[in-house]
Amino acid sequence: MHLEVSFLKKLFFVFLLVVAFSYLSQKNLIPTMNQIKSLLNLNESHGIAHQEKSTQTIADESKPLLSGKYQMKEIQTYRVSVENGQLIVTGHPTPYGKHNQASGVILYIQEVRADKKTTIKVPFSNGEIKYAYPLSYQLGDVVINLDEFYNGKENDPNKVLGFAQYHLTDSDPYLTPSYMVQSDNPALKALAENITSGKESETEKSMAIFKWVAKNVTYNVPLINAVDPPIYSALQTYQSRVVLCSGYADLSAALHRAEGIPAKVAYGENHAWNEVLLNGVWQSEDPTFGSGYINISTNKFVPSYQAVYFSKTDKHKEGEYPW
Repeated sequence: MHLEVSFLKKLFFVFLLVVAFSYLSQKNLIPTMNQIKSLLNLNESHGIAHQEKSTQTIADESKPLLSGKYQMKEIQTYRVSVENGQLIVTGHPTPYGKHNQASGVILYIQEVRADKKTTIKVPFSNGEIKYAYPLSYQLGDVVINLDEFYNGKENDPNKVLGFAQYHLTDSDPYLTPSYMVQSDNPALKALAENITSGKESETEKSMAIFKWVAKNVTYNVPLINAVDPPIYSALQTYQSRVVLCSGYADLSAALHRAEGIPAKVAYGENHAWNEVLLNGVWQSEDPTFGSGYINISTNKFVPSYQAVYFSKTDKHKEGEYPW
C-alpha cells in the first residue's frame, strides 16, 4: 500500500512536470531541444554564431531614427520629422489618451523666420494620425508643441505632451526671403529688375540698388528718440517711403536677394545697415547715411545722396538680424 501511494505521487509529479514543460515551451520561456543542443556544442561555430548575434543586437540598438536630412523625434507615442518642405506628424494616442478617449491632437507650430504661429486640431483617423504641415521656409528654427484634445473638454495649451525643435538649413539665409525681407514679393522683384536693368556686374547692380534706396526713402525724424521705435519691413518701406534705419536696410536686402546677391541686415550702436557679398567679400553698405542727414537747427531730414556709404558705415557691428 505504501509503495502504491509512493508510485502515485511520483506519477503525479511527472505529470506536473510535463504540463509545466509544455506551458513554458509554448510561452518560449525555456529553450527548445535544438537550442539546448546548440548550447552544449561548445565549438568554434558556436562562438561565431554568438558573435554574429551580438553584432546584430548592437546594430539594432544603435540604428538612428532618421528621416532624410533631419532626425526623427519622438513625443511619447508620436513621431515628428521634416520631409520635402513639410513637418510630418504621425502616431497614435498615448495610454492616457486612449483611456480617456482622446479625439485627436493639437499642434502648436512656430516658424521663427516667418514670424508665424499656427494652431491646428487634427482628429484621429482609425485611431492614428498622419498629418503634413507645409513649412513657410526651409530655413531657421521650427518648434512644434503637441497635445491631445478631448471633445467637450476645454484644452490647456500650457499642458502639452512635449515638443520637437528643428534648425533648418536647406537654403542660404542671405538669399532667402523672410517676413521682414520679402524678396519674393512680386512688387519688390519687379522693382529690383527695373533698378538693375542694363547693369552687367553684381557690383553695378548693388550700386544701383543702394542709390535707389538712398534717394527714394526718407528718414522718419520724429521717431528717432521713440521709446519703442518701429522696425520696418522691406515691403512697408517700399509702400510708405518714410521709415527709420531698419526700413532702409530691409528694403535694400530684399532688392539684393531678389537679384540673387547675398545680403545681410547688420546692427550696432542703435543703427541698422547692410552687408552685401560682392566679389567674395562682405561689404558694408549704409543706405540710411547715404540718403542724407538731419538738420540739427530745424530737426528735419535733409535729402543729400552720399555715395561714400556704398562701401562703409560709421557704426561698429554688434550682430545680425535673423531675417
